[in-house]
Amino acid sequence: MKVKDALDGYDYDLPLMDALDNPGLSVTRRVLAGAIIGEGLDTAYFATGELVEAFVALKIDARRKVRHGEGFLALEAILADKNPFQMRLWYLLCDKAIHEAMFDLAWLRGLAYERGRMAQVLREEALPHQYIADRDLVDDTTAAEMMRSLTHPQE
Repeated sequence: MKVKDALDGYDYDLPLMDALDNPGLSVTRRVLAGAIIGEGLDTAYFATGELVEAFVALKIDARRKVRHGEGFLALEAILADKNPFQMRLWYLLCDKAIHEAMFDLAWLRGLAYERGRMAQVLREEALPHQYIADRDLVDDTTAAEMMRSLTHPQE
């Protein structure tokens, strides 16, 4: 079985749909989870991360009373690029208090990370493991032996 075949039918949006339907989450977070549905794993994580960093930098600019600081410039560049996904997030959060928007975006980035991590775990599970059949073929200490000695020194 090929890895692609094993992963083809998996729906990476399941955790997002769970968040979308979770009445314990704020309406904003539920809507943000819905905004990621259908986005690529990398795009969702990195684009959200870029927005988090820009919002945090904007908050720092405000604390320092800097009008056109790093945060302003970062958000200006993001808005100029007009990435459809980032624009969607922007319009969902632009009218919220900046500290609330920062925390909601950080939460969303965490959700996007877990979604991508799930893909990595599934990929690792689907890949066949190769083992050395005969220890005599290896002349030196193996990586597995080194890791075992570090994690289980008594062995």
